[in-house]
Amino acid sequence: MDNDRLLRELTDFLRIPSVSTSPTHNADCRAAGEWVAGELRRLGCREVQFLASGTHPVVWGVGPEVPRAPTLLIYGHYDVQPPDPLDEWTTPPFEPTVRDGKLFARGAADDKGQVFCLLKAIEAGGDRPPVNFRFLIEGEEEYGSRVLFELLRREPERTRADAVLIADMAYIAPRWPAVYTTLRGLCYAEITVRTAKSDLHSGEFGGAAPNAHEELVRLLDRLKTPDGKIHVPGLYSAVRRPAKAELATWRSLPFKESDFLKHRVQAKALTGLKAYSVLERLWALPTFEIHGITGGFTGDGAKTVIPAAATAKVSLRLVPDQKLKTVERQLAAAVKRFAPRYVRASVTFLHGADPATVKVTHPAFALLDQAFREVVGRGTIPARAGGSIPVVPALGRGGAPVILTGIGLPDDRLHAPNEKLDLKQLWDGIRVFRRFYELLGSKGV
Repeated sequence: MDNDRLLRELTDFLRIPSVSTSPTHNADCRAAGEWVAGELRRLGCREVQFLASGTHPVVWGVGPEVPRAPTLLIYGHYDVQPPDPLDEWTTPPFEPTVRDGKLFARGAADDKGQVFCLLKAIEAGGDRPPVNFRFLIEGEEEYGSRVLFELLRREPERTRADAVLIADMAYIAPRWPAVYTTLRGLCYAEITVRTAKSDLHSGEFGGAAPNAHEELVRLLDRLKTPDGKIHVPGLYSAVRRPAKAELATWRSLPFKESDFLKHRVQAKALTGLKAYSVLERLWALPTFEIHGITGGFTGDGAKTVIPAAATAKVSLRLVPDQKLKTVERQLAAAVKRFAPRYVRASVTFLHGADPATVKVTHPAFALLDQAFREVVGRGTIPARAGGSIPVVPALGRGGAPVILTGIGLPDDRLHAPNEKLDLKQLWDGIRVFRRFYELLGSKGV
């Protein structure tokens, strides 16, 4: 295939600022959906539809009919995370730039570049597809997949397939491709503290009136201790430590905590529960993170007020056996318990999902392993993931195995400034998935 042409086409896709969390980008999300729909039509899909939403549509596609061949459902998303902070990008996030064989742009690895890879692997196979393709490409994965969840509740038949393929993940390390056995769930919420009817003059009331920021910080401190322990009563009751065999496999992976700190975290120290390895903290334990705090005065200059209200955006990542609804109740109860009586504290839940667990014993996994061996020289390693893809359990509800894999690398800086995709990973990925489609069509499942 013509790599220069492919790079131009991917660059056009990445230029669309399809940030699903911001209403100001609704038209951009629609434009990204239109881009995907156009690609599906070029692949010869006999049916392409926009489903469920005018601004963040789910793009549904049905490929050419291939009698007696398996059906493969491809899932991905065209929406992206906000690019902030903009001043930390070397080049603008929606002006894709190639440096040292890497393509830098928001969405390069998560997930536009990987959706592109799966589609171009079909194109590389020529005019006669080896399997029956179905496509569900959504525009709200970064914001909870509400539109797609509602669609699948109404029309669960959309997930009927012999296998589901998701490329939204990364290699464990360079030259170490992976398939993923678990994804953590997510509970995203806002915790708001109100201490008075309105903001107060800090000279007239300071020293006597409660300060919402101070009360919020104290509340957050009660919810998570400096050593990483989450003080949400009942939260750990469903947590199970991985089996010894799985822990032994993790110890054999090419992962060094010192490299993780220096090259990926780029901080002075790692934090968290020291009794557990870093991989256990990343893959097998729940987390509580604070994403932002608002309230009072944050503009330029000075304003001497005592804030009457303050809000923290927080999330918990959930591990297998935990349930979103249970954790929501536990967090709400903890906030009520730890807030002082003179403070009104409330929790608003924005979105979330249960954890996902995938068995990798289905024959389709062996075919993907073979494709990676043939193209990159190494098969797939079963691993866990710390991130979340909310709709995965729903995609597997019809009984089809959900294959979680990808062509990213651990240093792709997902959700951060200077997100990138190594172009060699893209070119190899197109060859890998083209071969996987061929094997699936010839050997079946």
